[in-house]
Amino acid sequence: MITSIIIMMIVLGYIAYQKGVDLFNGLNLVIFLLIIIFGVIALIGSIRKENEAKKGFPAEDELSTQIKYKSGYYAYMASMYLWLFIFLLKDSFPNTESMIGGGILLSALIFYISRIIVKRGLNG
Repeated sequence: MITSIIIMMIVLGYIAYQKGVDLFNGLNLVIFLLIIIFGVIALIGSIRKENEAKKGFPAEDELSTQIKYKSGYYAYMASMYLWLFIFLLKDSFPNTESMIGGGILLSALIFYISRIIVKRGLNG
């Protein structure tokens, strides 16, 4: 848990150092918010795993493996469409780094969303 917080602080510090005052403009704001969201998700996940370990639950079981594989499949399919739209709209991005970075962060967000949806579908 502490490691994820330290990594988040390093990444955010680096971005603030590189961008300076122009950090909260346009696409940079979206990328910054995605990084914050991933940090919160990682923090919640690590707290949840720590609580489950204290209760004596196994780290991996058949259901969690099935959820991981199924959500990975759905995330892969959705990410292919995401990248198609990104390359169709490539003229709206200021540079290639923003396009690739935003696409990678959105692909990861799609995976987390599909994981939540699959987990609710299998548990319900």
